[in-house]
Amino acid sequence: MARLLLPLFLAAGLAVSAQTQDPHLSESGSAVVLSHSAFAHGYRHGYEEGYHVGNADISLGTSPRPKIKDFRGLKLGYFPQFGPRNVFERGFQAGLKAGYGDGYSGRLFRAVDTLRSISASLEDSRFTHFDDGFFSGYNEGFDRGGSDQSSTAQVDFHFVGCTNFRTEKQHDLPAEDSYCEGYRRGFALGHADGFLLRPEGGQLEASK
Repeated sequence: MARLLLPLFLAAGLAVSAQTQDPHLSESGSAVVLSHSAFAHGYRHGYEEGYHVGNADISLGTSPRPKIKDFRGLKLGYFPQFGPRNVFERGFQAGLKAGYGDGYSGRLFRAVDTLRSISASLEDSRFTHFDDGFFSGYNEGFDRGGSDQSSTAQVDFHFVGCTNFRTEKQHDLPAEDSYCEGYRRGFALGHADGFLLRPEGGQLEASK
């Protein structure tokens, strides 16, 4: 999922202020994670775009779009204040695929509630390596959720293990805490997406 490269035809929005032009940054319950993770913020944008396209396609009886390159004219909505563009775009890709799958399959728009749930108890001081952890956790959670061993979409991020943090400084506990805060939350989000986007699940629901 996150390994796919998003074509550069997506145009960044032109606005005076990213804060005032992006209502996601003031969303109740999820703004804290969107403000400190370019990946999560990109995911939120991509999910919304994908969900609308998926809804339109199923309503028109259009065949599903299996590849990122099948999407055209989507609004990326990126501003430099959001963080690294490449990380934002990778999040956009992940959200685009998840949102499209949900919209096309007739599932509820779940991005807001999901992001709120993984934002719980997130402290403002823990963001040095948060986005690195979130991105890594999402990828691993997505792979795990899509495996045959997973029997449910939802996992409680509080119980997700985190052992793969590496830093030049030994025993850098604040950095590790920051990374793991992101990893656990990203893993929970990715796991849900991987489970719901299993090929067999998507085909069954889209055919109803």
